Amino acid sequence: MRLSLENVVLVLTLLLTEAWFLNGYFSNQPEFEPAIAFLVAFATIFAKDKIKEKLGLGNNTTSHDLQLFEEFQRALPIEPTIRLLKEADFGDSFPKSHIQPLFYFVETWDSVDKEFLNKKLEKKRKSLYAKAKELAGEFAKHTVPVGAGDFASVFPDNLRGGQRPEHVVSSAKVLNEKSTKFIPMYESFIRACKAVLNS
Repeated sequence: MRLSLENVVLVLTLLLTEAWFLNGYFSNQPEFEPAIAFLVAFATIFAKDKIKEKLGLGNNTTSHDLQLFEEFQRALPIEPTIRLLKEADFGDSFPKSHIQPLFYFVETWDSVDKEFLNKKLEKKRKSLYAKAKELAGEFAKHTVPVGAGDFASVFPDNLRGGQRPEHVVSSAKVLNEKSTKFIPMYESFIRACKAVLNS
C-alpha cells in the first residue's frame, strides 16, 4: 500500500474502530456498532480503488491524464520551441522548424480527446491553449519566410539592406512581449501536471 494521506487516514480509522470494538469486548460489554464500523473500515481499504474508479477518481483517471501529459510534452516541447520563445529576440530571424510545434499544438489540441479528466489540469490546459492560439496568430501575422525558406523573420528579404521600418520594429516587440507572457503559463501548467500526476 502506497504511503499517502488517504491511506494513512484509512489505517488510522481501522485502528480506532478496532480499539473501540476491543474496549467493549474486554469490558464484557460488546456492541454491534464498533464491530460494524471496524468491518466497514477494513473492507474500505480493499475496495477503495474500485470505488474511486466508479467515481472517476481512480487510477484510470491518473493513467489517462499521465498519458495526455506525455503527449502534450511531445506536441509542445521545451526543446526547441519553448527555449526559442523564452530566449530569442524576434527582431532576428529564427528557424521555422523551431516554431512549428506551436502551430501543430494549436491545430490539434482543441478537441475532446485532448481534455484532462482532472478539472484543475483541464482548466489550466484551456487557458494555455487560448494563449498558444493567440501567440500562433501573432507569429502568422508578423513573420514571413526568409532566405531559402528555412528561416522566418519579421524583417522580409525585400526590405533588407536599409534601415528597419517602424512596423518591423513594432512586430518584433509584439512577438517578444507575447512570448514572454506565454512562458510562465506553460511552466505553471507543467508544474501543475507534475504535482497532480506524480502525487
